[in-house]
Amino acid sequence: MISIIVPVYQAEKTLSECIESILSQTMPDFELILVDDGSTDGSGDLCDSYAAKHDKIRVIHKENKGAAAARNTGILEAVGEWVCFIDSDDVIAPDFLEVLIHTADETGADIVSCAYVKCSREEARYGKALFDQKISAGSDTTEYRGKDGVRALLYQKGFISAPWGMISKRKLWNGVSFPEGSAAEDMGTIYRLFLEASSIARTDRVLYGYVVSASNTVFSTSSKRNPDYFRHSRQMISYIKKYHPGCLRAAASRHLSTCFQILSETDPESADASVKSLTGKIYADIKSVRPVVIKDPGARVRNRGAALLSCFSTGVVHRLLYNKYLRDFPRDKGNHIALAEYQGRCDEAGKAVGHAPKVLAEYVRMTEQDHKISIYAPACIVREIPDDIVSCSEIHHLRHEIIMKGHMPFIDRILNKFRMFLNIRHILHESDADVIWFFNVEFYLFLYLSIFGNAGKRIVVTMFIDGYHTGALAGIKQKIFERGQRRVSRCISTGPSFEYKNMPSVFIPDYVCDDSIYAKYRGNLKEACAVCLGTMDHGKELDELIEAFNRISYRLVIAGRFYDKSWFEDLKAKAADNIEIRDVYLDQEEYLSLLSHAVYAVLPYNERKYASQTSGVMQEAIFTDTIVLTHSDILTGNKVPGVGYRSYKDITDSLLGDDPDDKNGKRNRSILEKYKELRHSVYDKEKIKKKINYYSTT
Repeated sequence: MISIIVPVYQAEKTLSECIESILSQTMPDFELILVDDGSTDGSGDLCDSYAAKHDKIRVIHKENKGAAAARNTGILEAVGEWVCFIDSDDVIAPDFLEVLIHTADETGADIVSCAYVKCSREEARYGKALFDQKISAGSDTTEYRGKDGVRALLYQKGFISAPWGMISKRKLWNGVSFPEGSAAEDMGTIYRLFLEASSIARTDRVLYGYVVSASNTVFSTSSKRNPDYFRHSRQMISYIKKYHPGCLRAAASRHLSTCFQILSETDPESADASVKSLTGKIYADIKSVRPVVIKDPGARVRNRGAALLSCFSTGVVHRLLYNKYLRDFPRDKGNHIALAEYQGRCDEAGKAVGHAPKVLAEYVRMTEQDHKISIYAPACIVREIPDDIVSCSEIHHLRHEIIMKGHMPFIDRILNKFRMFLNIRHILHESDADVIWFFNVEFYLFLYLSIFGNAGKRIVVTMFIDGYHTGALAGIKQKIFERGQRRVSRCISTGPSFEYKNMPSVFIPDYVCDDSIYAKYRGNLKEACAVCLGTMDHGKELDELIEAFNRISYRLVIAGRFYDKSWFEDLKAKAADNIEIRDVYLDQEEYLSLLSHAVYAVLPYNERKYASQTSGVMQEAIFTDTIVLTHSDILTGNKVPGVGYRSYKDITDSLLGDDPDDKNGKRNRSILEKYKELRHSVYDKEKIKKKINYYSTT
């Protein structure tokens, strides 16, 4: 059995999500010990309420002595063979216990740790969906024998000095306890626990959700925490030097990390006597341990690099670290957001092409109540913005638009890139907003940032791709992309599994399921047809799609703005009678009516590109109960159910139409049930609104 210990203090607002995630475990053999550490906000009553309903739960009420004392109390009360700690504002995956115990059984380890994900309080409420987004992190297991696990902990390779996110044998705690009356007690405990173990294992599965909030950010607690943090780290060095000298180099590396971490949170200009005293001790310790770290091939590259740089000037390193910390955790966060659309793509008649106006309107409606909004966009975009959006925003017209043509001369393509650079420059240098949010970006924004920088502005971007992986220049473009990322404060990623090397990101879909818009369309009678909608550029494989539908009788409607008129005429000439092709600008009513009356929404995209790129049509198909038909890799990459094909030859009447055994009907009904679940979890308007307002400014 596993004893799960949750220290509880003033956790009334977060405790329910934590407990519910524990009660949802797929492995039933556990007890839950809630240690109420003298809460005065109703947390104690909430603990008792849960205990009255569940036999697995025990509650211990005690006077307030801190998290260390609460955990020690829980250890003394535990009866399980295994012990597990969970913080009261965090959550765990449904298979957290099952995976860790299975790993322990396979490896014989005394301690088993898992990967974790940082999330907001709103994300923690998503339950299983939060961890489903991170399943791609893998499930590899690493085993450590003897003191190798301690070295991995101290070198910070896969482990952190925290009691949560792992299970440990109860017997290991017989000689180990948390230092009471002290902050940063984890630093003084976990290395000792690892020293007690004969073997340690780690799984790469993301099973723990660490909730980042104002109450647990280091910025709000560093002044109280850091003296104890430094003291525990020093004690760790002394303890290992005396009892386990074989781990001393790793301990030196860990202590150096502690020193630099504290410096990053400490103002080098502070006049506070206690701060200056602590800073002086840290400078001395860095000088003492850096020769060991520089020569240690096992130390992290960043540790060795920082140690080497400190040989020239520890003060310079201190200033660099503190400046970076201020960028990551700004003290004063304003509420003025500039939503910037620097591309302004339009056809030769000046009509906007693409989804930018719609997405812009959605983002304004999401943020207008809590923020002052400025909009920077060319005239073609501004003309499409609804009146209610114009009335609540400051509108700044950008001078340059990007006119899309079928066969654009090379010089025009170059001029278009130059026009985008001018728009970006105008936004960065003219806006006085606290945050500039580029919500519709592509490669040339990152090229600009990598060359000219961000003009000292805090930048948020919305990304529809995870990188540049195809094409002759993909490697060069990816390097520029990664360099430009360093100028970005936050990325809102529209792909559920996108990850970026140099900018923090959070998954937020680019479209929301607003039932006031979409509910009426879900009731439309479906016609036996497939639709392909949107801007018709050469990114859509329309030639191959038409060739596929020419071979079958199923009806296909292709409708949207073609800026290559000759291509449009060629497609019409080769299309069979079951295919209708229209060159038309669709307003929202026309677009959603066509989409919702069809059984299938076809996304004829190249799978190598769109498996790592999102589509607005795909999301709106989910909102209107229209089944997505596209390459199987695109469905997998976007974590969206649908009807997939490996090649266009797979598109047949039997794949799309009715059949005597109703196999397609059962398949489609199952997909639509999953769409319903997605609308109420991933794409829910209120959940996305909260995430956008949090992540666009923090």
